[in-house]
Amino acid sequence: MEKCTFCIQRTRKGLYPACVEICPTGSRKFGNLLDKDSEIRYVLENKRVFKFKEDLNTQPNFFYFYGV
Repeated sequence: MEKCTFCIQRTRKGLYPACVEICPTGSRKFGNLLDKDSEIRYVLENKRVFKFKEDLNTQPNFFYFYGV
């Protein structure tokens, strides 16, 4: 098994990673945290989110949010 690179070959071209594009429920979000108008910033500011194993200070920052 390989570690996920977030499809760097796609994101460098301005595309979403393949998993985000093919997700049938739209539950995967990807974006620039520095862009105040991005969808991911909206989710982080308006949904309940948590970071898995945050105490280990792992990178990259991967957030999980509740659907409700």
